[in-house]
Amino acid sequence: MICKNCDYEFNGKYCPNCSQSTKANSRLTFKNIIADFFDTIFNLDKGFFFTFWNLLKQPEFIVQGFINGKRKRFTNPVKYLIIATAIQALSESIIMFEEQGIPFTSFSFLSNELNQNMHLWNQSLTLDYPILFGIINLLVWPIPFYFLFKKLKYNIPELIAVMMYIYGTVVILIQIMAFIHNPLTEKNISIELVSFLATVYMIYVLLKFYRRGSISWRIPRIIVGMLFLFVFRMFILPFTLAYFFPFN
Repeated sequence: MICKNCDYEFNGKYCPNCSQSTKANSRLTFKNIIADFFDTIFNLDKGFFFTFWNLLKQPEFIVQGFINGKRKRFTNPVKYLIIATAIQALSESIIMFEEQGIPFTSFSFLSNELNQNMHLWNQSLTLDYPILFGIINLLVWPIPFYFLFKKLKYNIPELIAVMMYIYGTVVILIQIMAFIHNPLTEKNISIELVSFLATVYMIYVLLKFYRRGSISWRIPRIIVGMLFLFVFRMFILPFTLAYFFPFN
């Protein structure tokens, strides 16, 4: 058979040169499109749900496997995050879930004007610029852990991949909780509960990911890294934006 994707001659179900299935050599039909979709999402060997389930059950299996080169079996972290974001958008449109800004506490050592601008930026980041906010988080989150666990020799791109898996899974878990919580209470999930869920899951994944070294060596470093992220999110980021780009 001649692969229509790369013109390589081969035998078997998949082209050894580009990995395209022999099914792609047939004429495109609605059945092909639907089958490809369900194969990508539900495939038990490398589908989205397989990746999501294992990120809950044994996250180190996914993140370590992907970093160590076993990438055909799992959903790519970028694709995983995009699917999670699409699920969030669909969920919010169905249950009319309203995003809430993270509560802001003013700082007594700053002026009232600066505090007010920090509060406005704090709200705007989560309500008006969620994608930009997510990108900033994904780029900044790995930095403290890179230095705190430097002897384990993970680089920044590898840690960004880990954070993408964490971020995407938290987004999906929040939507699942919203589908249960909102109809029962007719209220949105509190931001405190969302923050608690995200923190617990992140610590859980990081403990599984950083398996080398004693618990007494790993836990303090994870706590320091989480504290840095909290300070960055609640003070450094809104302060920087409010100082250089004030609303008034």
